[in-house]
Amino acid sequence: MRVSISTEDVPERNRFDAWNGAIHDTLAITVQPLPDAEGPFRARFSARTSGPLLNCSFDADGFHAIRQNSEIARRRWNGYWVYREASAGAWFRIGGQELISSPGDLVIADTDAPFESRPTGRYNHELWLLPKALVDPHLPALGRPLLTRLSGRDGVDALAATYLETLTTNWDNIPEPAMGPVVDTLSRLIGIACGIAAGAQPDAVRIGRLVEAKRHIDRHLADPGLSPATTAAALGIAVRSLHLLFEPAGTSFARHVSRRRLEECRTALLAHPTRPVTDIAFAWGFNSLSGFYRAFQAAFGMSPGELRAASREARLF
Repeated sequence: MRVSISTEDVPERNRFDAWNGAIHDTLAITVQPLPDAEGPFRARFSARTSGPLLNCSFDADGFHAIRQNSEIARRRWNGYWVYREASAGAWFRIGGQELISSPGDLVIADTDAPFESRPTGRYNHELWLLPKALVDPHLPALGRPLLTRLSGRDGVDALAATYLETLTTNWDNIPEPAMGPVVDTLSRLIGIACGIAAGAQPDAVRIGRLVEAKRHIDRHLADPGLSPATTAAALGIAVRSLHLLFEPAGTSFARHVSRRRLEECRTALLAHPTRPVTDIAFAWGFNSLSGFYRAFQAAFGMSPGELRAASREARLF
């Protein structure tokens, strides 16, 4: 399922009513205008599902969001919202508990508890709905997190935040049958962040750390100084622990970095057919041209020049 809603094509006087109707129909949440709202209301919303996961994105002027007993009776989600704050923050009251989020926070809340929210300025956030049946087995024995805030900056909180970001970025490349295991790992990371012993979920922590390591690699791929030592230091783990993250997948830190650099070089060779090969190789962190040619030939079964020639020939037909 994919849904996209925008107020851009709605007459200004009708925008808020149209927005309320769309959000109520989609999420069973009622929205009300803020008393100090100024100017024409603007909002965008998108939602998509895959396997057991629902992902929503909001970019909207401020409004008062309400989900009370009447909305809950209309649609019970039987899950947990995971809200990632990208704006200045928002006030929440859920099940009688209150908190104010800060940029980067993850807020976890029962979808079927009475709910209110107002932003500090605009809403700019993503929302995931995880079924309780997948999350509850991994939560501490003290019970469900009716309302929990995770910083998203340190420790397992950061692992969960990074995992969510990577999941969102790669959504379209994850087959639907694989979403079950993906959500299971996310649920385990959330359980650890909520207080369950990390030792009870070693695989989830390793997968989360591996996602974090690959994210760091992608951000520094063009840096010829990228190394196990610099990456381990950035993640706050030992170099040996970094190498152990890659072993279950049958690869290594060095092979992963080389493969990602080669993939980026291949993309650049095709996107910029007149750009010198040497320029592209060095721009993506290779410090030896002969080593680049050998690695490229081994990875793709052809040289950079042959790749470009094949691409030109394919365009002729």
